[in-house]
Amino acid sequence: MSMPTVPVLMAKDNPTGWKLEELLPQLRQEIADKNARLAGDQSATAILVRANNIRVLDHLLAAEDLQRNTIDRLAALAPDPGPDGPPRIGAGASAPEA
Repeated sequence: MSMPTVPVLMAKDNPTGWKLEELLPQLRQEIADKNARLAGDQSATAILVRANNIRVLDHLLAAEDLQRNTIDRLAALAPDPGPDGPPRIGAGASAPEA
């Protein structure tokens, strides 16, 4: 089943979206909860699904680390102006990075 594509992340054109640093832990928690519900099932499929979920959790944690690094780098340039403020980098940024 394919879901319609709609913006999820906060941006100028989606100011009510999720901040990535808030979405990633939420996803990790939901997947961990699903995995916990599978804990008593020792079928081969359940074991494989739990193992896959653990790998997904590891990747999400790595993504959180990358996002924290991004936040730190952007914070070093200027305070967060929010989704309606000017970008700190890229097109429309007020000052180029030194």
